[in-house]
Amino acid sequence: MKHFLLMLVLVSSTIISAQPNSNLDIKNGSVSGRVIDAELNEPLPYVNIIIKDAANKIITGGITNNDGTFKIENIPEGNVLVSIQFVGYKTLDKSITIGKGNYKVDIGDIKLEEEATGLDEVTIVADVSTIQQKVDRKVITIGKDLQTAGANASEIMNNLPSVSVDQQSGAISLRGNQNVRVMVDGKLSNIPAEQLLKQIPSTSIKSIELITNPSAKYNPEGMSGFINIVLHKNTQIGFNGNINVGLAYDIEPKFNGSIDANYRNGKFNLYGSYSNSVSKNANYGYINRIEQEIQQNFDILNNNKSNLFKAGLDYYLNDKNTISVFTNQNIFDGWTMSNSYINYLTNPTLNETQFANANNENNSQQYNFNYKHDFNEEGHNIELEVDHNIYDGLGDTNNIFFSAQRPNFIEDTDTDRKSTTINLDYVNPLSESTKLELGLEARLFDTDIFYKSDAREQNEAEEYIPTTTSFNYARDIYSAYATYGRTIRKMELPSWFTSRNGYCRF
Repeated sequence: MKHFLLMLVLVSSTIISAQPNSNLDIKNGSVSGRVIDAELNEPLPYVNIIIKDAANKIITGGITNNDGTFKIENIPEGNVLVSIQFVGYKTLDKSITIGKGNYKVDIGDIKLEEEATGLDEVTIVADVSTIQQKVDRKVITIGKDLQTAGANASEIMNNLPSVSVDQQSGAISLRGNQNVRVMVDGKLSNIPAEQLLKQIPSTSIKSIELITNPSAKYNPEGMSGFINIVLHKNTQIGFNGNINVGLAYDIEPKFNGSIDANYRNGKFNLYGSYSNSVSKNANYGYINRIEQEIQQNFDILNNNKSNLFKAGLDYYLNDKNTISVFTNQNIFDGWTMSNSYINYLTNPTLNETQFANANNENNSQQYNFNYKHDFNEEGHNIELEVDHNIYDGLGDTNNIFFSAQRPNFIEDTDTDRKSTTINLDYVNPLSESTKLELGLEARLFDTDIFYKSDAREQNEAEEYIPTTTSFNYARDIYSAYATYGRTIRKMELPSWFTSRNGYCRF
């Protein structure tokens, strides 16, 4: 019996030991170690430790402590991959086996090496506006910051120091004085400045020069200064073109666009452009005359459309001699409607309401010829320029009064203007601070202004009567001038220099 019980116990033990181990699938393995910098030999905290199986699937993971140590637990038996990853360092992979007798694996110190990545050449270009002060002018290079500040030249001008533009009339002033001339690429034009500025897209402007101390070359008599707009000019070999579109909207919409192209092949550069401006402007306000006890309210709406065409040709005789010709053609059409209400607080019977409807259209043409010879020294040159301008403007205004104070009346204005300017200029920069300029100039003007109104003026009996005025102004000016540095010396004119038609005499 004892032998039977002993055999039963032995057989039971054998059966029990032969049963499969139910704990084999329990995730009780672990991996530990320390990550250090291979060059500095210092611990690396927050390094990613990723555990993957044989199929490269992520099982678990963790990060290193401040001292670079780590311990990843609950890893199942089998072959696993320990991947050590850190930004700026090379990834390091280690294969280990979790199994019987090796459930707690210590892989010791792991040294990570920095990863040196070669980058291509990087060029950083700062495209912001800059201001450069020269002897006779301030040059403002237009960057992206000013281009996004306005769609056209008129809006950019309001962001320039000492320059302002009236938002209603478009009149431009320099240092508070409206007696200023606007040039494009150094050329004067018969196109009214307020029209010209709204036609030039901001992206076409390379720089703006504020010439507040002009030499005799610019004929500055009576002027507060000049504003010269320098445009981008592409003279690369082959065909080049640009399209610009600007759209703004506040109370009324405003649109301007341009397209320009040029083709250069060897000695010829042919270019042309078209730009337009379509804008509506709404203004309203009131004037309170306290002493007279009068209040006036007004609202104004105007609509302007203009189109500017330009075509030109540059012929490069050689590296030192260039002949250029170009023409500008401008077409403008606009109208303005205004309402004005005048209230007399002490005598309402004198209250007055006025409605005015004005139409304005004009055409202008410019033809320019230029020959320039450059000497060996930079900036040393002699230049001959002939410029001819034609302007034809017509405007009419219908004034309606809703009161008995005065009758309605119509005004008509017709302006015809022709001018020709011939310049011969010599420039020699003697040093960085001194420049010699010599020149001869002839200016030929002929202006006709016709004005008519059916009831604008009052006679001695205070009756409103029609008026007609015709004015003709023509003169020739022949002048010679020399400038040395910033000192201007005007040459005396011979006694036989007199003007044509007897309008003025020197």
